[in-house]
Amino acid sequence: MRVLLTGHQGYLGTVMAPVLTAAGHDVVGLDSGLFADCVLGPRPEDPPGPRVDLRDVTPDHLTGIDAVIHLAALSNDPLGALAPDLTYDINHHASVRLARLAREAGVRRFLYASTCSVYGAAGGGELVAEDAPLRPVTPYAESKVRVEDDLHALADDDFSPVYMRNATAFGYSPRLRADIVLNNLVGHALLSGEVLVLSDGTPWRPLVHAADIARAFTAALTAP
Repeated sequence: MRVLLTGHQGYLGTVMAPVLTAAGHDVVGLDSGLFADCVLGPRPEDPPGPRVDLRDVTPDHLTGIDAVIHLAALSNDPLGALAPDLTYDINHHASVRLARLAREAGVRRFLYASTCSVYGAAGGGELVAEDAPLRPVTPYAESKVRVEDDLHALADDDFSPVYMRNATAFGYSPRLRADIVLNNLVGHALLSGEVLVLSDGTPWRPLVHAADIARAFTAALTAP
């Protein structure tokens, strides 16, 4: 399967590309290149693909593509709060435009990296199931909800969008993120010898290894 992987030079994309290749897929990247040189350790072998802003994608970028895995986004709450309009422009409008172009190009499977943040904050030890009400509390999470809604409207017998509500990622990537919670805790502990907890210790959230996210997306590509 020829797979377009947006955000292939990001934290997750750098982990996911070789997993997809190992599964026998022909991977084409698409990335703005913002983090292309933010490499920890040996430089990864990135899949070929254009350096292009998500907002500037054209139909030509979808030619010959069988499936899309869409990771590219402004990917955390502080960025979203800094410029909400920009967050909606990139995360929502550009993502839906990409999906429409993909459908018009005959792409059948469109995997979208959503987030567990769409559920908001559950109080009182409440466990949140997949079908729980969505209560986004940040522009980042709200942008993901809007994309899910619009993807649902695009679905038909020939176009199958799937949104994966990922937990907070952790783990090594050649393009490492140290701002996400577990990586931050580990990094501080390695440098200082202490685990720094910036709260009373009661908050919790689901976590998932970056490699497990990559395997889940790879499985979803060919799921019925």
